[in-house]
Amino acid sequence: MQDQFDNIATHTQKGIDFFERFGNFIRDRSAIEVEYALKLRRLVKNYQPKKSKEDEENEFSSLNAFKNVLKEVADLAGQREVVAENLQNQVLQGIMLLAKILREERKKALNQGAGLTQSLHTQISTLDRAKRSYEKAFREAEKAIEGFHKADADFHLSRADVEKQRVNMNIRNSQSEDAKSEYANQLQITNKQQQQHYQIALPEVFNKLQELDEKRTRGMKEFIKRAADVENEVSPIIGRCLEGMVKAADSINEKDDSMIVIEKYQSGFQPPGDIPFEDLSKPDPDASNNSQTHNSSTVLNHMTGKGTTKDKLKKRVGIFGIFTGNKVSKNFQSRHC
Repeated sequence: MQDQFDNIATHTQKGIDFFERFGNFIRDRSAIEVEYALKLRRLVKNYQPKKSKEDEENEFSSLNAFKNVLKEVADLAGQREVVAENLQNQVLQGIMLLAKILREERKKALNQGAGLTQSLHTQISTLDRAKRSYEKAFREAEKAIEGFHKADADFHLSRADVEKQRVNMNIRNSQSEDAKSEYANQLQITNKQQQQHYQIALPEVFNKLQELDEKRTRGMKEFIKRAADVENEVSPIIGRCLEGMVKAADSINEKDDSMIVIEKYQSGFQPPGDIPFEDLSKPDPDASNNSQTHNSSTVLNHMTGKGTTKDKLKKRVGIFGIFTGNKVSKNFQSRHC
């Protein structure tokens, strides 16, 4: 039974060590949740679109959707932080507290068992000494009896010598009887204590060790469930975050975004008309007049700063307005790209 006590002591120690290892698992998982939340927040920060006045006036639906997705990811990070905090406060602390209680209860039970065992061993040692004393006294009494009988049968000894052997025999017999009584008394005490030890005291210690081991196993069960509850408590909020992402995606309208681009980059440039066909085989009677008129107009425009130079400027504004986003005057605006 003592061997079983040692085995149970070893088992309960390993059980508590395993329970604390489970606590370390919760601690490390909580640290991962914190790290994950931190990385999500950093991700949101790194991908946050830069604000500009132009974007505020005409924001694309896809851009707004992405901003909303970033907000939802930030909320997800917050929920992971909640999970980490609750794992530490509601699970890890509970595990560490229970492990401390279990260690204290185990130590108390083992000390009680060790005390009972030591007390029984002490009593057994006392019994062994009493038995050895009785055995010694019994042998000495037997030797004294034998000495008396020899002296009584020896006619060469004086009566005083024979009486001396009788006195010695009686003393040894008395000592043997006293040792016998002490041995019987110690045997009775030992048997009673041994019965009490194996039938009542030690089983009580076993029961305490069994109770604390069951408490540890029950605690393992409860804390695993509590860790799952911590996750479930944020699941609805995480679900709403995911729904928000889907809603952000549904808000994207490719047609509206295209119209923003059209409004932003439209210009007053008029597409040129068809280029006429010039038939060189036919003489142009007005060619001479047109040449003179053209030359006169060129000189006039050059002197006044008007004419074709202004027309070319208008055309250049219309062309480069596509890239600069500048609007031309209302006289040259058009709803065509």
